[in-house]
Amino acid sequence: MGLAEVKNNFSRVTAEVNRTGRPVTVLKNNKPWVIIQPVSNSQSSLDVAVDFMDEYSDVFEKLAK
Repeated sequence: MGLAEVKNNFSRVTAEVNRTGRPVTVLKNNKPWVIIQPVSNSQSSLDVAVDFMDEYSDVFEKLAK
């Protein structure tokens, strides 16, 4: 799915991913860029949030300044 289409239909795309359980690969310039996928049942919301915060801690530090 192209980036522009995902941007324009983000809620619909994420709802479909959640409903079907199938990930969607987002293309940028016709090349795979990111994958939108549902959170696995083995991960809690807290685990996902902690992983996200860890992954982007440098960004949050910059924004806090």
